[in-house]
Amino acid sequence: MNNDTLASLIPLLVVTAFLLYTGARRTVSALSRRRRELGLARSGVRAHGVVSAVHPMERSGRQPVTVRLQDARGGTWEAVDGSGTGGYLLREGTPVTALYAAQDQANVRVERAAFPGDPMRDYPLYRDGIPRPPSLVAALFPLAMSLVILGVAALVIANRTGTALAVIPPTFVLVGLGVLASASYRLLTDRSPRPEYSASATGAVTDSWTESKRVRRNNGGWRTVRVHPFTVYFQAADGREVHLRHPVATGGFAPAVQERLRLEYDPAHPPHYSLSDHPNAGRIPVLVPFFVGTVFVLVGTVLTFVF
Repeated sequence: MNNDTLASLIPLLVVTAFLLYTGARRTVSALSRRRRELGLARSGVRAHGVVSAVHPMERSGRQPVTVRLQDARGGTWEAVDGSGTGGYLLREGTPVTALYAAQDQANVRVERAAFPGDPMRDYPLYRDGIPRPPSLVAALFPLAMSLVILGVAALVIANRTGTALAVIPPTFVLVGLGVLASASYRLLTDRSPRPEYSASATGAVTDSWTESKRVRRNNGGWRTVRVHPFTVYFQAADGREVHLRHPVATGGFAPAVQERLRLEYDPAHPPHYSLSDHPNAGRIPVLVPFFVGTVFVLVGTVLTFVF
């Protein structure tokens, strides 16, 4: 292997290291959350208590709360629920019903909370009963791509460039088919009702910041763009408070803190909302995996004919 080949492999190895780090971090986080949810599903016990502390909202969109619970024997303890409370803002002193793991009382998820001003009535924090688990496909995708790049680099180092070129196209096709299969499964098994935005309110931006992300150019290559995520707070007509990160961040809309925004929401589950005059998620979460999978399949097919 000559110096030119080695020099061409250095950028690939840098990208691989980044993908390995990102994929490993996402996978560990996703597996940890899934393990906690599995523990609650297997040995979860319901208990009543109150919110004893509300933590600052994380820019990831979750707002942890500390709850003080009491079990059937009268024992009390405190635990942190970091799942995000479904996008609702729970105040200190709010009566709640939580599920905790019998073998690990620190593993807690708040399921229901009392209506503001009416502790005799409560509501579910999650429309489907539990929060949607993190996608393992999204977590494992960077790891899979890093392994592909490492495999190609190993073949190049072994002076088997022809074999590397022959392996790349079917790999793209397989990855694309995997993404399409995963997206199709999630779409077919999603039984949650579609939200009806029949109520309106005015929300306020509680935090706004700038992030950099890399996007693909139309003519090839990559470029860095700056987007502006933000969090929104509003109060529903029945008094429930919502505080969550807006699902879409763009470079063209950068709201200021305390800026007022008009929105519509589902009165049955207010965290399902839509801004009136600004970008919304819409069908993006559903369409993006299908688009990515289709692109990988087409690129792999074209490369198969080329090489």
